[in-house]
Amino acid sequence: MNSERDAEDLAAKAAEAVRRVVTEAEDRAAEIVREAEAEAVTIREQAEADAKQIRDRGEADARGQIEAAKRALDELGGTLVAAATEAIPKPGTPEPEPAREAEPEPEPAPEAQPAPTSEPAANGGDAAERLVAMRLAVEGKDQAAIEAELIEKFGPGDRSDLLRDVVARAAR
Repeated sequence: MNSERDAEDLAAKAAEAVRRVVTEAEDRAAEIVREAEAEAVTIREQAEADAKQIRDRGEADARGQIEAAKRALDELGGTLVAAATEAIPKPGTPEPEPAREAEPEPEPAPEAQPAPTSEPAANGGDAAERLVAMRLAVEGKDQAAIEAELIEKFGPGDRSDLLRDVVARAAR
């Protein structure tokens, strides 16, 4: 019977040791879960702070680009006003004399006539086109839509340089 008691004591001690190990493992697992949850909260808070910084920088950049576009439009508007002022005859300026009639010269063949361009005239002729193009670009229109509206308002012509410049400026 003594050996039965020893076996029961040994089994009880083993069972107690197993319960202790399981309890310690459960406690450690709970601690690991708490640490992981706390780290997840920290990571989420840092990610939210980083996202806010990125969003704030993006908004500031966008405001800067809008301000630059407004300044460009103001500058173009000033150029247009200056060009229009320059084109209007001043009081007291003598009217140009009518051209004398001369023998008609033969007109060049249609293929010899230069294609219309949007090169700036001496009085800033493309300022109005540039102003309209800049306004459309700032409104978010693409290059094709801007060109279509310019053709509608000002007639056909090569505006590739003007369009590239305006779209590039508006994108800044």
